[in-house]
Amino acid sequence: MQRLIAILILLSAAPAVAATVSDATGRTVAIPDTPQRVLPAGPPAAVLLAAIAPAQMLGFPGSVSESARALLAPAATGKDSVPRLTGGGDMREAIEKLHPDVIIDYGDISPRYQQLARDTQQKTGIPTLLFDGSLDQIPTVARALGRILHQPVQAEAVARFAEAILALPVPATSHPRVLYARGEDGLLVAAPNTEVTAVFARLGWQVVAPDGSGTFRHATIEAIRTLDPDVIILANPEARSVLTTEPWAGLRAVRQSRAYIAPSEPFGWIEEPPSINRLLGVAWLQGADPTTLAALFNTIVYNHVLTPAQLVAVAGTTQQLKP
Repeated sequence: MQRLIAILILLSAAPAVAATVSDATGRTVAIPDTPQRVLPAGPPAAVLLAAIAPAQMLGFPGSVSESARALLAPAATGKDSVPRLTGGGDMREAIEKLHPDVIIDYGDISPRYQQLARDTQQKTGIPTLLFDGSLDQIPTVARALGRILHQPVQAEAVARFAEAILALPVPATSHPRVLYARGEDGLLVAAPNTEVTAVFARLGWQVVAPDGSGTFRHATIEAIRTLDPDVIILANPEARSVLTTEPWAGLRAVRQSRAYIAPSEPFGWIEEPPSINRLLGVAWLQGADPTTLAALFNTIVYNHVLTPAQLVAVAGTTQQLKP
């Protein structure tokens, strides 16, 4: 009798498997009916979950600054750090300690990440779903996640905001040559045709970078001068000071006031990480006022109305970009 009672308690506590979902790997995965403990596999998934199901998300892979957390939905601000599952290595023990009902990965759907999702589920027994992180798929993925996590209202709000941003008309004749770089010195330059530069590609901008391999390439000022970009966008706020000093000040884009620091909170507007935060970059690069954009995005996507001081911190010191 006691054993029967114990079994009944376990059955009532475990989420019931009630549906199947097809993900970007082509698999059909059985998922719990009411998943309450959702583990993001990497930062892009965490950004998406913080918008749609912050209370169900177990935490953020990697560090998120306190200033960034303060801009998110209240349910997301106090989340702990969790292991990043997309970084490689055997994560079974770390996953087991967290007791997730489901694992969500979002972003790159290359063979490497498809195999990682399959391996994670096989090794842990936890349903693991990979969703396409491309910009055009944001509305579809948001709605799918809303159904899975029983958050249809918030998911629909995110999806419709994404649709509105993605429907903005792209100028047919304005295709500037842009250099985008990370680092305090602004010299870690992003290569074209990568996920990092997807926002620029969508708008038809030509990404320029020094010759080399890899997603980011180390550059010199002379190399940048030779590339002669029409627009320079730097990801790191600390890089603002370099734009006012030589030899940066002598670059054509800087002289013509076409060098910018991309807003970076709560997450980078261009790519860091490559998730739904890039919707901000799509609108900003097309000339949307960053303060208004930040106010609308945070209210709709993160259910958090920013104070005037927070708006200044996020976008108030960033110029309106007019390509």
